[in-house]
Amino acid sequence: MNAKGVDISVWQDKNSTPQMFDPRKARAKGASFVGIKISQANWADPDYAMNWSNCRPVLYRMPYHFMTWDISPRRQAEVFWSLLERDTFGLLPLTCDFEWWSTVPTRAMDLLYAFMERLKDLASPLPMGIYTAKTFWDPNGSRDDYWKQYFLWLCDITGAVEVPRPWDKWSFHQYTFKLPGLEWGAESLDLDGDYYNGTLEEMIARFNLPELDGLVVTPPAIQQPEPAAVLRMKVLSNGLRVREAPSIDALVVDYLSQAQVVTVQEIVHPETWAKLGDRRYAAIEIDGKKYMETV
Repeated sequence: MNAKGVDISVWQDKNSTPQMFDPRKARAKGASFVGIKISQANWADPDYAMNWSNCRPVLYRMPYHFMTWDISPRRQAEVFWSLLERDTFGLLPLTCDFEWWSTVPTRAMDLLYAFMERLKDLASPLPMGIYTAKTFWDPNGSRDDYWKQYFLWLCDITGAVEVPRPWDKWSFHQYTFKLPGLEWGAESLDLDGDYYNGTLEEMIARFNLPELDGLVVTPPAIQQPEPAAVLRMKVLSNGLRVREAPSIDALVVDYLSQAQVVTVQEIVHPETWAKLGDRRYAAIEIDGKKYMETV
């Protein structure tokens, strides 16, 4: 069975809520890897740091950069690598997203070549790849065998997969834009789905990947009888983040599932946070939206 994955960016998160993409939900649905947008042009994806950190112990990570034509490709490669170089644990190919953006220049391939060569200077011998669609590569890419040194992440949602030359096969395949996002840990209704061209074991061997934590989705603990004076609350939002301090800027240390019942030690005002334990806080209500209620 092909290893399964998803890919995410800032578009899978709602800025109005405290939770972010929940990799545990994707893992529970069978995903073993995630493509994470790191950067575009010369700026970082707004959610890349949290996504990169949160997914680290749960899913193998495939970082990608969305290439544009208005910034030096060498500079784009430098920005991309600068955001990654401190944490390359569990890494799949560093990928350049080569696709439609604005008016595509006649020699877009030359810009891609400059990007990949600079990335090799910076990040070799780490694996590298190119994300593209056959309908984009054929008029804008090249059949030269030079490109076969890079793993192909192919976008093709039509069913029958046709690989652009010079590649003989795809390494990763984005096969749908329509996974049910909420079920897979995103806040967006739709989510991209991907396959690796091989089993999970083969992917681990091919990229010399380390073992993950062996994370499984832990079912809610059986609630033991408690004194009536103990405050208990039910979680209303799936993937509600538990933070080490009562602030949306504090570090995320855990997640809570919808309908999970938790014991609250005290209510922290004025922002209305529930203290669940030592350095464990969850939002009860923020900006008029409720995330927990008393049971």
